[in-house]
Amino acid sequence: MRYFQYRRGIVPDWCRFAHIRCNTSESLVSSWCRQLFRGDEVEACSALDAPEPGLPNAALACSDCIVSFAFRESGETTLGIDPTGIPARIDTPDQMVSAMRLLQEDLTYEADRIQTGDVGTSRLGHLATEVETFAQALRRFGWLAARELP
Repeated sequence: MRYFQYRRGIVPDWCRFAHIRCNTSESLVSSWCRQLFRGDEVEACSALDAPEPGLPNAALACSDCIVSFAFRESGETTLGIDPTGIPARIDTPDQMVSAMRLLQEDLTYEADRIQTGDVGTSRLGHLATEVETFAQALRRFGWLAARELP
C-alpha cells in the first residue's frame, strides 16, 4: 500500500488525511475512498502507524480508504468515476464550497422547472438523493472543523 496526503499549506491541517493510493493518471491521483486529487497538491507519506525514512508522517488516517482497501475486489480502480454530483465525503473547504455551489445550481434548475409545471419524479428523486448525500457530508465536514476550534 502506498499512502499520500495533501502537502502542508494546501489545505488546513484538519483536512489532511493519509489516503491509500489506488491509481494515478498524468495529473490525478485516486484514493480507495473514491476521491480524486490533483497530483501537484499531494505528497507521498508514511502510514500512520509505520513511519518510513524519507517520507513525511501521515497527519490522520482516512478510515474510508482503509475499509475500501480491505474489502476491495480484484482489479477495482477508482479513476474514471463520475466527478459530477455531490461526493459522500468532503474533506476540504474548497471541496465544500464546490459542492454547495453545485447543489445550489441543481436546486435552482429544478425550482425553475417546477415553476413552469414540469415536475419530474425521477429528477426529484435524484435531487433528493443528492441533498441527503450533501447533508451527510456537511455534518461530517462541520464535525471535523469543530474539532479544531479552541
